[in-house]
Amino acid sequence: GGGGGARLAEAAHALGFAGKPGCAAFHLAATPNARGVAEAWACAADDDDSDPEPIELLVVSGDEAAASPDVRALAEQSKAVIAITMFHSLAVGWADLVLPATAALEREGTSMNLEGRVQRLRRAVTPPVPDELAWLAKLAERFEVALSPHPPVVFEELSRRIYGGLELDRLEERAPLPERAPYVAPEPAIARTGDSHRRGQSPEHFVGTLRLLRYRPLFSGPQVERVPELQFQRPDREVALSAGDAARRGIATGDLVTLRSNGTSVELRARLDRRLVEGVARVAEEHAADLHLDVEVVKA
Repeated sequence: GGGGGARLAEAAHALGFAGKPGCAAFHLAATPNARGVAEAWACAADDDDSDPEPIELLVVSGDEAAASPDVRALAEQSKAVIAITMFHSLAVGWADLVLPATAALEREGTSMNLEGRVQRLRRAVTPPVPDELAWLAKLAERFEVALSPHPPVVFEELSRRIYGGLELDRLEERAPLPERAPYVAPEPAIARTGDSHRRGQSPEHFVGTLRLLRYRPLFSGPQVERVPELQFQRPDREVALSAGDAARRGIATGDLVTLRSNGTSVELRARLDRRLVEGVARVAEEHAADLHLDVEVVKA
């Protein structure tokens, strides 16, 4: 319900952060470089606001994109799908062609940090396959679309449109911060089903369903999930509950519980979190599976 950072901006404005040196609010996106990808995507769509149905060809690049349910929904509407990913299992079954991708240290490019500062990525290891831009350039050539396989050339074109002509050489040491955008009040949030009930809810509500709060750890993603040496960074298979919600259900830390919603069920260990507000069940994204927004939590 964060509105892509809009609600956070609203809270920062109410606290007067704009007039306080050194104060700011950061929207922690669910995936690395999400802000940079969003700005580039918006820039690419400036000249074409059409919504093709069906999609003739969908190109999915990156493990985060390949693992996204929203992207897979787009794949279902597409006649052909090409996925570029490091892990074949992420795309098998819904992509017509899967091409090998590269890791962050195997390609040139840029990334945007939480401050909105553009940072340069340099290749440290030569990959055994072409990088993503090379694949896309070859594909574009088949469709007679001009796309350079060289990252500096692509960045120069992109920079003119969204970074004010920022030169790649200026990223060598410390790139400048973007200018602070004036605050614009977000549109009122659309009420979700059941919100009116929740505002006037009674304590019995919590014995029924809880609102599922998904989160992604700082170190997460397909690389962490599939590389044995990184398994220690994966979140535990647990659900965090407030003390009040756990007490009403007779649940204690360490108990095996079942989360159910709309025909889907997941078994996790319970952990009481006294900092968590009542009415919420907090679960790591990789363990939440296909659970819906409202879940029942019962002892297994």
